[in-house]
Amino acid sequence: MTLHMEIVKMQKSFARIAMIALCALMILGAAPPAYAQFNSGSTGANGAFPPEPQAGMPANAVFIIWNLKTGLVRYCSAYTFFTGSDQCDAGASTNTAVQIPNAPPGGFADGVYHFTDVNIPAVNGSRFIIPVGYSPNVPLTILSQGDIRIQGGGNQGVHLYFQGTIGRAVPGSVPNFSVAGGKGGPGGFDGGASGDGGAAPANGSAGFGPAGGPGGLSAAAAVTGFFGGVATPSPLNPSLTPLSGGSGGGGGAGIAPATLSCETNPTGFSGGSGGGGGGALLLAASGKVSIEGGSTIHIEGGTGGVNNNTSCRLYGGGGSGGALRVVGSEITGSGTIEAGGGFRGDGGLRAPGAFVRFEAGLNTFTGPVNAASGGSFLSFPTAPVPANQPSLRIASLGGSQAPALATATLTNPDITFANAISAPVTLQMAASNVPLGTTINIKVVPANGTPTTAVTGGLTGTLASSTAQATVTLPPGAGIISATATFNLTAGGGGGGGGDLALNALPLIDGERPQQMQVVTTADGRSRTYLIARSGARFEVGQALR
Repeated sequence: MTLHMEIVKMQKSFARIAMIALCALMILGAAPPAYAQFNSGSTGANGAFPPEPQAGMPANAVFIIWNLKTGLVRYCSAYTFFTGSDQCDAGASTNTAVQIPNAPPGGFADGVYHFTDVNIPAVNGSRFIIPVGYSPNVPLTILSQGDIRIQGGGNQGVHLYFQGTIGRAVPGSVPNFSVAGGKGGPGGFDGGASGDGGAAPANGSAGFGPAGGPGGLSAAAAVTGFFGGVATPSPLNPSLTPLSGGSGGGGGAGIAPATLSCETNPTGFSGGSGGGGGGALLLAASGKVSIEGGSTIHIEGGTGGVNNNTSCRLYGGGGSGGALRVVGSEITGSGTIEAGGGFRGDGGLRAPGAFVRFEAGLNTFTGPVNAASGGSFLSFPTAPVPANQPSLRIASLGGSQAPALATATLTNPDITFANAISAPVTLQMAASNVPLGTTINIKVVPANGTPTTAVTGGLTGTLASSTAQATVTLPPGAGIISATATFNLTAGGGGGGGGDLALNALPLIDGERPQQMQVVTTADGRSRTYLIARSGARFEVGQALR
């Protein structure tokens, strides 16, 4: 079991430390739970999706354009992909708009929709669901009180598009001008802009996001050095909570009028921009989630752009795939999930694919998941009932007592030292229902400077109340202190703590029994509890869906 305690913020003029007290939940002494239907948490406030027009669903509404910010849904017989518009093409024979009810003031800024039911009907051929208007660009969360059904079968199928767009190509009219990167899907990040050409050409911009690809270098000694880099793997939690989309690819560099083997041009050439990162989508139904054969969910990253006005092309990098999390009492169907990352503009290097996670009591989904970087399936009957809850907290630091309920704010620090601390001080830890003898790893991370670590002695006392201490050095200024205690789950009492652990009642993680539990508290006071398998796959217990 891993317990984290975060201590945040110290004012500059004093050595002030704010602490977070941690109450960790562990599943000990729990009776085998009764099987229960999963609850998505939907209030049903936004009705059914897609919202039915008054005259009924138009038969030739091939495109359903969904403005994620306003909740306006438009049914179109003709629409041009990836324009970002929420309007049908001019002259479309079908052009009908319906507003999703109970839109919050200012629109759906958090990207969360509470539906009674989701049933997207197929048409003869293909029907396309295209989200637009996602501002701010947050992941899309679709909660349903009933089922989520994406219809398909035979020559019919529904296609949901959440991928990043392709990096922009450079127009022939201005071959030396920078172009913006491709747009990330909902919750994804944009690609980097390309560099200008000219006598003093510019580097390409790095892709946006935590793992954006690097921009190309205008001073590179080889042509490939001008190219933007593809995005790297997203640093996502394996449980996909919180949910985040893919990062953008880097933009290609601009080059001077005559560079290497590229054609001579009086103004030089700019690069192609980076592709956008794939979007992030959560589908959660209290009932069944069906992704039927012939239907597709696209969460790919966009391919990088190109400058076709020069043989060097100056390609942009591809964006990485996004993230898809599907939760329901049952997941079924044989549709397709397209999860790949975008390619560099020449079709060479490819960015990492998306992460996909299924969580259900029963999984009969047989469709392909193409080019994903990672994925997992967790089979759960219901969350077990927590009992004998362990806790770990900082009791005191340098002789000053820590409050039982910490605020962890800069304006109201929990422990204040009026003068800077130069000598090492004693950190006292308190625990309950953590096995005796467990040591606790301490890490002090200053805002500026090198982190230091310490280890307490083994916990002593009783199982109900134990203590341990370490000596730590506190640098001046702001910083973070974390405390971590780790032990394995065992059938005979969770490593010696708190009674019997009903391992056979816990959910399987990718077919494995959990081996450990991890409990993390964050600076806002919330705690997260995870079951961890031997492979490292993990599942959040009692998780919030967003």
